[in-house]
Amino acid sequence: MVSRPVDGAARDTSGQAGEPADEPVDGATDEPAAGTAGEPARYHVVRVFGSLDVGGAERRTIELMPLLTEAGAVLHFVTLSGRAGVLAPVVERMGATVHPLPLDPRFPFRFLRLLRRLEVRVVHSDVSTFSGALVLLAALAGVPVRIAHFRSDGDGRPSTLRRRIQRWVMRKLIGFFATDIVGVAPGALSNAYRPSWESDPRCRVIPNGLDLGRLARRGDLDLRASVGAAPGEIVCLHVGRPAPEKRRWVVPQVVAALTASGRPSRGALVGARDAGDEARVLRAAEADGVVDRVHLLGVREDVGDLMRQADVVVLPSEREGLPGVVLEALAVGTVVVAADLPGVRFIARHLPGVTVVGRDAPPAEWAEAIGRAVLPSRERDPEAAVRAFRASVFTLEAAASAHLSMYRRSLPGARHDGTAAHPCAA
Repeated sequence: MVSRPVDGAARDTSGQAGEPADEPVDGATDEPAAGTAGEPARYHVVRVFGSLDVGGAERRTIELMPLLTEAGAVLHFVTLSGRAGVLAPVVERMGATVHPLPLDPRFPFRFLRLLRRLEVRVVHSDVSTFSGALVLLAALAGVPVRIAHFRSDGDGRPSTLRRRIQRWVMRKLIGFFATDIVGVAPGALSNAYRPSWESDPRCRVIPNGLDLGRLARRGDLDLRASVGAAPGEIVCLHVGRPAPEKRRWVVPQVVAALTASGRPSRGALVGARDAGDEARVLRAAEADGVVDRVHLLGVREDVGDLMRQADVVVLPSEREGLPGVVLEALAVGTVVVAADLPGVRFIARHLPGVTVVGRDAPPAEWAEAIGRAVLPSRERDPEAAVRAFRASVFTLEAAASAHLSMYRRSLPGARHDGTAAHPCAA
């Protein structure tokens, strides 16, 4: 059990890397507006991502934006790929500025110049161990609050000798120059940062907050009818990116195992279209003779409604941080059967409705777990699920409060840590 408390620019629209702009656009100014009577003081916050493409970290950050800006944060996004990303127009409409700064030899100078020109008070980096380089530069620029945020159990890259050396160096830089070290779950800090994180007072768990209002939207798709599910058939829903670590091709195998055991089922997969990943899913379905029982639905905006209609949400991922899909399903009252991952177990300690299966378990074991989970869940109480979620550590308000507790230390007169080495770096 974890002993530390859980706390609660110009855009390249073509999608190609281009010359980043150094001047603010869309009405952004270098100086934050002074707080008037009854209004919070304004201060600049830089969030760092690879790009603002569709992903759990990006979506959770966007959901937080209204609460952060209302409390005084003027948000900027730096994207290290040099691309703004498909979600850039969304954050720009919400008042943020996007600065695509590619990682080339000029990056350190451009990043430092941006921080100094805007008089940035907070740098909040969401790029795993590479955050070490960002918090070092932020310290050189005199930024008082420097946050390294771990979103997953690892960076998903091969552990070559060069990569291991880079991770070691970056973790050392985080240990020396970060004022706050955050993980979305205990496993993200233990696996991506260091096992001894609990001994460092700068480290804490801040779970991603979930926007329940978004999940409440009703869609126009009858899920059971769209996949041809007969009465009594189990509808297994998977929601996730077509990325290798999501292992979407396991879903057809589970559907086949369920059907072979006398519990006919259907599989529905929601997520971006990707030819290679979909081909692997379909090959698995063909191999098990369930092509007619597996349905690729593409991107959907009514995920909450689809989860309400499904019998179970399945998560066979091999790597996650704090899987938002699990939280979304539980918030609408749908049971989850998920791979045994640290983030999944963390959620299960706080909310009911999660069944854990070994990551390398055969399809028959997944099928048995789904059969056990679905039977008692046929009688649902969505209101009770919402009440349980609102009483948990996973609310949007709890996440915003935890973020603001870090950000506000940057304001004049507030206490903040210096850049001296911390015992965690030893």
